[in-house]
Amino acid sequence: MKNFFGNNSYILLIYFHVILISIVCVIIFFKNKISTYLKIIDYPDNNLKIHQIPTPRLGGLILFFYIMPALLLNYQINSGGLKELIISVILIVVFFTIGLIDDRKLLSAKYKSFVLLLILFLTIPLTNVLIVNTINFKNLDFYINLQQAAIFFTIFSIFSLYNSYNFSDGINCVASSLGIFWIIFVIIKSGDYSNIYYQAIFISLIIISYLNYIKKIFLGNSGSSIYSIVISLILIQEYKKNNIFCDEILFILFLPGIDMARISIQRIISGKSAFLGDNNHLHHLMRPVITEKFIFLVYLLISIAPIFIYNYLTKNFYLTFIFSLAIYFLIYSYLINKKKILEEK
Repeated sequence: MKNFFGNNSYILLIYFHVILISIVCVIIFFKNKISTYLKIIDYPDNNLKIHQIPTPRLGGLILFFYIMPALLLNYQINSGGLKELIISVILIVVFFTIGLIDDRKLLSAKYKSFVLLLILFLTIPLTNVLIVNTINFKNLDFYINLQQAAIFFTIFSIFSLYNSYNFSDGINCVASSLGIFWIIFVIIKSGDYSNIYYQAIFISLIIISYLNYIKKIFLGNSGSSIYSIVISLILIQEYKKNNIFCDEILFILFLPGIDMARISIQRIISGKSAFLGDNNHLHHLMRPVITEKFIFLVYLLISIAPIFIYNYLTKNFYLTFIFSLAIYFLIYSYLINKKKILEEK
């Protein structure tokens, strides 16, 4: 199989993507019928939701039907570990299904957390390939051996990424463009430009971003859920191959991570549930200041800033972390003050 693909790689890759894009086009063409049948239409509620017309939550479906065949084909091409493949498929299916049910009928945060943490604890320990055993930095001379804490750290990291990515969804193209940035970063760092799985993630996110930009579909909870587990597993595998370091992962995830931490702390201090939805995310605060169709670009630039500062300016973990924090809270303070001024008028 590997030799066959090696001799006909470009032609077969093109055929494969044409087939998958055709499947996506069918989903898009019948988007209203599919979303009505599955009951995954997002209706405006004049409260937390800012869109004005009912919109299909089809992003997860597009991702699922594009990347799953690519994952299986990538396994055939590279002859990877069967156990890791099975675990990845199980996790992707479970995360997608929980997200799809959540799109159809709003699930409680506690129920979702319980199910997802349970499946992570049942599957991740089955293979060492998906467990982060050490914390290794690019420009620091020490590393941390997690030992018995490795499984808990790994699951905590996956679950944190799941929540932070979910928090970033709410304005058109914010979450999908963030996902594009992450997969591009992975492709560049790994140097694996011919990886059909990475290509599938990139292409499907481009399609979703365009449709989201013109307000035809939403990424949906199924989309944010499936992408969060996909990118988590990819980052772990590339990290264990020494293609990406822990500090680089921290900095590409910095903006959604620090925004999630800030919002959760504020909710707890105010006596609210940390999982309770609101419009206090950074991208929501940008609405009075920036035209909505450009918010994702500003959010993306702020997301790229930490890793750019780290790799091209400071090359120092501590300085980059301080600069990134300062940039975030300066922007946040400005947006909050602007919001107060507008509310007082």
